[in-house]
Amino acid sequence: MQPPKRIVVAGCGIIGIMCALELQRRACDVTVIDPRAPGEGCSFGNAGNVVAGAVVPFSMPGSLLKIPNWVLSPHGPLSIRLRRLPWLLPWLLEWLKASHPTNVRHISKAMHAMHAETFDLYLPLLRELGESNLITKVGQLYVSRHAHGAEGDALSRALRAEAGIRVERLSGGQIRDLVPALSREFCSGILFPDNGTCANPFRLVQVLARAFVARGGAIQRSAMVAVERNPEGGGTAILESGGRLSYDGLVIAAGAWSNQLAGMFGARVPLEAQRGYHVTLPEPGIKLELAVANCDFHCAATSMEMGLRLTGTAEFAGLDAKPNWQHAKRLLKFGAQMFPGLQTTGAQQWVGMRPTLPDGLPVLDRASSDRNVIFAFGNGSYGLTEAPMMARLVAALAMNERPSVDLSPFTLARFSRGVGGRVVPSQPSATPC
Repeated sequence: MQPPKRIVVAGCGIIGIMCALELQRRACDVTVIDPRAPGEGCSFGNAGNVVAGAVVPFSMPGSLLKIPNWVLSPHGPLSIRLRRLPWLLPWLLEWLKASHPTNVRHISKAMHAMHAETFDLYLPLLRELGESNLITKVGQLYVSRHAHGAEGDALSRALRAEAGIRVERLSGGQIRDLVPALSREFCSGILFPDNGTCANPFRLVQVLARAFVARGGAIQRSAMVAVERNPEGGGTAILESGGRLSYDGLVIAAGAWSNQLAGMFGARVPLEAQRGYHVTLPEPGIKLELAVANCDFHCAATSMEMGLRLTGTAEFAGLDAKPNWQHAKRLLKFGAQMFPGLQTTGAQQWVGMRPTLPDGLPVLDRASSDRNVIFAFGNGSYGLTEAPMMARLVAALAMNERPSVDLSPFTLARFSRGVGGRVVPSQPSATPC
């Protein structure tokens, strides 16, 4: 009998820990490394949306004309720091390329393949761990103050129909019947009955990490700063702590910091740290039975174990820039307009780095220089939704099995020439994973 494969997973967010659990289930000897504790990165503060029905890409036809309004409007979803713009321009050009109708349809199909089974994969695991209430399929509501504003354009509606996504259109009265706390200004709504929420994304990662350790896995709080590659296969991860971990396989799932680690294997990926902000209200005075997304203000509200969380904004500023807390204050203002009875005392602010690629899809591929190294990062706002399928597909690659999903939309080859036709340099940062 062959000894179990020794796998090192770099990254202890929701993607990394789900990959570690699935590899462990396949009888691999798995060690997770991360300078942060489980779930303390982007997984800590996300919106908690589990969106099996998300099939509309962020980059759609007409995006170019919308950018000035998005950036300049106080209600706009996009913020770009001027000093980041030279780095970001090639990324934006590739983002616009993704908005071509043909590309949009390919991306939408890939999103559906990655999202459709998320509840089928999450729920049995959480029942097994005695935490079935952490993720629930309770639906998700989009609302707008404009007639038909929640439904999106004709292409958005067509993409949902082609994917078989269940959608229920709601009038203003039906919206208030479903969420009485919402303002009467909202006259357009769509309900996604097959979406849901996570009651506490941070605790979810902690629960999974404890299960991983209880089953014999190891977690080391240290960054990987170098690798020594073995010509016969595998290698050794060199840790900032001075430790060394020999591996047969390495999974890079370090979120916004993944590009630095991928660079150790000669890969350059157009990964941007898209900042998202949240405000959590411990005593909001209202409770939502399902998540609500405001299509006009591009923000969302979700009731969680710790209170009501308001999330939004896509800020491009690089990994090391200081937060702009005006974005969080704006979320409070939007929240008060959405919910007239909202209590904002004790508001807690947070900012996190969403690892984002121009076409909105993650990278899920082997390193071209070393087939024992698997890249699994770039999930943007969909990390919570995509984690269980990412884990299944990573395990299939690691075990040399045929993946259940076509991986061609997620390969590095789509960026082989770099964004805008040139090689993309790594982003500088003091803290690799």
